[in-house]
Amino acid sequence: MTEPAARRSSEPHLAPVPDACYLCRGGRLTLRHAARGGAGPDGAAAYNCTSFGHRHHPPIWGCEDCGMLFQWPMRSAQALLQAYQDVEDPLYVAEKDNRYRTFRRVLKELGPADSRSLLDVGAYCGYFLDVAREGGFRPEGLELSRWAAGHARQLGFTVHGVPLQELASRGGTYDVVTLWDVVEHFADPREELAAAFQLVRPGGRVYLSTIDVGSLVARMLGGQWPWLMDMHLFYFARRTLAMLLEEVGFRVTDVRTYTHIISADYLLRKVSASFRPAAPVLELLRRGMPGEWSIPFNLGDNMLMAAERPL
Repeated sequence: MTEPAARRSSEPHLAPVPDACYLCRGGRLTLRHAARGGAGPDGAAAYNCTSFGHRHHPPIWGCEDCGMLFQWPMRSAQALLQAYQDVEDPLYVAEKDNRYRTFRRVLKELGPADSRSLLDVGAYCGYFLDVAREGGFRPEGLELSRWAAGHARQLGFTVHGVPLQELASRGGTYDVVTLWDVVEHFADPREELAAAFQLVRPGGRVYLSTIDVGSLVARMLGGQWPWLMDMHLFYFARRTLAMLLEEVGFRVTDVRTYTHIISADYLLRKVSASFRPAAPVLELLRRGMPGEWSIPFNLGDNMLMAAERPL
């Protein structure tokens, strides 16, 4: 069996061209987006949730057979772990109120709480944990960033600061596992989702959100799609994410678009970073628009997928 590309990424002598697709292990690969540099964020800042490093990335390859897209080469799993542990992201805290609005909206997708246990993977500052607790769940978090985990613990939550596979090895299970904008950051999504499968009790569910490379917006923008970034290691479409979930044992039950609620100021800053020629005009708009306005943002290129662990 061909070893997954992401696992081989820790080797110092990587070939410049991957020899197999990460997902289906097919060999028909093409370079979809050449490496793009420029004034992107350095170090751990490139992995902030609020990173402005749009279209700053290594080469991105695509599989002609299954449609999976992935970085190649990518940093080793150990280097990525260190970067995520070092993340500090004060802008995320500045957007706290809108994060709560986003999570209160998405909590409705999880159905009645009924005091169910919940693990939020990539819990960051604990805002979804807080919303889930308000809604009647019994939540815990997993977060590698020491800075973010500290914020979540200050809210009174148990937050595991270990990789997902290590937590799964301890033998506990949850009724619900959530991964909001996380799966695209994993060095090895297959292994991580297999660990999530272990952590979900039979009959329980996993909910994931991630960017959708198969969306109309992503296909229309091509190399100008702003979510091509250093921190996004894998680019799933609805079909490829479902393939991976089902490969590790889940049964996909639902998929739809995912809406983020963000401030007008944050939106304009993001658009300026994504489309720099328009930045001067957007800066004028920022000065004239109440920055605290909350805006539901959904261009159809973020998806939410639900899956069940069969009984």
